Amino acid sequence: MPTSREHPSTARQPRSHRRRPADFLADLGQDLRFGARSLRRSPGFALAAIVTLALGIGANSAVFSVMNAVVLRPLPYREPGRLVSVGGGSAGEYLALRDRLHATEDLAAWVASWHPVGDGLDVARLDGAAVTVNLFRMLGVTPARGRAFTPADGELGAENVVIVSDALARRLGGDALDRYLTIEGARSRIVGVMPPAFKYPAARVEYWQPYRFNVANPGYTWAVSDKQFVGRLAPGATPASAAAELARVWPTLRKLNPLWDPGERYGHTTSVTSLQDRVLGASRAYIWMLFAAVVLVLLIASVNVANLLLARATARAPEFAVRTALGGGRGRLVRQLLTESVVLSAGGAVLGAGLGWAVHRWLVAALPPEVPRLGDITYSGTVLAYTALVSLAAGIAFGIVPALRATSSGGAGRGAAGLTRSATGVSHARVASSLVAGEVALAVMLVAASSLLLRSFATLTAVDPGFDAARTVAARVTVPAAQYGDPERLFQFYSAVLDRVRALPGVEAAAAVDKLPMAQPVWGVAVRVEGQYEDATRTLPDIPHFQSVTPGYFAAMGIRLVEGRDLTDADRENATPVAVVSEGVVRQFWPGQSAIGKRIGYPFPSEWLTVVGVVRDTKQDSLSEVTAPSFYASWRQRSRMSATEMWIVARTSGDAAALGPAIRAAAREADPAVAVGDLRTMSAVIANTLSTARFITTLVAAFGAIALLLGAVGIYGVMAYVVSERRHEMGVRLALGATRAQVMKLVVGRALAVSAVGVLAGMGALTLTSGVLSRWLYGVPAGDLLTTVLVPVVFLGVAVGASWIPALRGARGDVAAVLRSG
Repeated sequence: MPTSREHPSTARQPRSHRRRPADFLADLGQDLRFGARSLRRSPGFALAAIVTLALGIGANSAVFSVMNAVVLRPLPYREPGRLVSVGGGSAGEYLALRDRLHATEDLAAWVASWHPVGDGLDVARLDGAAVTVNLFRMLGVTPARGRAFTPADGELGAENVVIVSDALARRLGGDALDRYLTIEGARSRIVGVMPPAFKYPAARVEYWQPYRFNVANPGYTWAVSDKQFVGRLAPGATPASAAAELARVWPTLRKLNPLWDPGERYGHTTSVTSLQDRVLGASRAYIWMLFAAVVLVLLIASVNVANLLLARATARAPEFAVRTALGGGRGRLVRQLLTESVVLSAGGAVLGAGLGWAVHRWLVAALPPEVPRLGDITYSGTVLAYTALVSLAAGIAFGIVPALRATSSGGAGRGAAGLTRSATGVSHARVASSLVAGEVALAVMLVAASSLLLRSFATLTAVDPGFDAARTVAARVTVPAAQYGDPERLFQFYSAVLDRVRALPGVEAAAAVDKLPMAQPVWGVAVRVEGQYEDATRTLPDIPHFQSVTPGYFAAMGIRLVEGRDLTDADRENATPVAVVSEGVVRQFWPGQSAIGKRIGYPFPSEWLTVVGVVRDTKQDSLSEVTAPSFYASWRQRSRMSATEMWIVARTSGDAAALGPAIRAAAREADPAVAVGDLRTMSAVIANTLSTARFITTLVAAFGAIALLLGAVGIYGVMAYVVSERRHEMGVRLALGATRAQVMKLVVGRALAVSAVGVLAGMGALTLTSGVLSRWLYGVPAGDLLTTVLVPVVFLGVAVGASWIPALRGARGDVAAVLRSG
């Protein structure tokens, strides 16, 4: 019979006894109870292991909650694997392509829209989309209330109808069906409310209108290539086969265009990608990178716990020897030790789940706004199941090596023979040192990556955008196009607004621009250049950035005028068309010459614009972009002025943030029906473009700090263990004349040797993965010399610091007491 302190599984079972499933469950229950009692006798050890694991498991579950919702979960549409993005183009190209692309069984189109929306709401600019009437049917979604669009809704002259988001319906209050919204000055009846989870084509879309084709107007149908196409693949078709067919079909569509000119610069892409990839964009890559980083944190935590278990197993060698002598097989001992590991991991999972929930909430709040499906991220049952699976895998992973080492025949034999633990301890110390070297390698990768990202972010934030962001505020003004179709009335409205803004206290300059730098894409334009590109059969060069501005724009933005003059009120409809270009345009077309008086033009046919001024180059899309040339035209001289919205920008000598409400009031005084939003300083606009880089840097730096801390703890634990196992040897050395400094050097040198192996392995692994990391770096190469030198020095310093206390303890031992105990 086993003693009261002996686990029942150590008793030898008769070979004739046939095991039933109930027997295995009974043994498992006994193992769990015995493991829990064993861990209760070592509360300090258990707490250290559980907290260490909770850090890794909690971080994993939080990041997985994001990855599961954003990357892994299929789009909430019918057969989402067959949905593809098919580029874009004009309405005429969509109609022609819909009938000719046989790789898709259905093709829809949409175009983003934004209009002042009233009736039941304070007049506000809301994001919407004009969609072909087949879009919802093709996606396989139906409104939660009401109906979808019908073919009749897409006919010219039909009743204006709209489908709204669940969020907008709730803002309207009550049942939104059959209520009316005033959109772009026209009343539209609400016929449907979409489910809360439906966010296509963008998260901020709050209403959908049927797109109506005006095929009788070629300029309207073919000239504006602002539509995006989405299709459902035919059975047996793939994105690759659809792309191949699109490449064959597309050239024929050009000849159907009545406005097509042989010299036109044509940049349509014939790529076809899955809709899931199109929706995710760049988010997929950095979420996978963060997930890889957090897995490294869990591996480091697991190695630490494995070392703790190794040290504990060495101390229990006599216990295992007794169990073996009483008939307990090695398999049963391994099972018992693994059960204790799983109990530890279960404790780490419980604590980690709570920690993960807290981190999850922070993650959701901190994620960049462009991450798709943000509203779908929840700490769900799937995340909890993943947490349980990860904790079980971690328990087995960090428990298997200590279990096998502790129950090896050598360790059990030495314990049974009553020998000291030194031999066993030295052997276990070698394994522990190997594990710590691996832990240091993983930590080095994370710390080096976080160091590179921090340096990259610091470099990025120091970039000069080319304009004065601190003293400039911007506001987006959206007018109802139906009421401002007359260019003269539109000009009078913006003139009245700018006059009011310029009269505000502290305002030094104010102007309007159609596309605000870094707040939205600033597209380019193909241009003719007098004396260089005048032949209609030649491909025209491209200027990457093109904006229409009012007089005073450069003063309002703080953009320095290099040569010539600014635009003035005299640059109006009947005056000579003029333009201002940036220094990059001069370098591109007139190097070494003055650009003043040179002429440049839009694509054929168009009039020439005379260059009257040169300004410095500015960043237009982001701080990380390569500074590209810019081309500015007088907004009033453009034959087709931007009638939907403009940005008011004002430069102030006072607090820029406080100026925003005053700009809103000035616009509302000019016309209460307009919407004014996005009131931000240009500093805030720039900060918004850095949100992704800031998020990645913050999270990886946090993981790097945890890795560094766990690495220090791991080194300390191993060195403390080595000292405890070699205290007799150190006593002998001291008795034979060794100095305390020499003994300390022995311990610290061991820590440095182990850490050096890990550092070399970690830096080598970082070099192999530098290609992945480099896409997130700006101004800092992945093989940065400072990081290559600094990170190893930091880790070797950590090794010295972590081993110093154990070394000091070993050097201060009582020599006489040690020799008597030996």
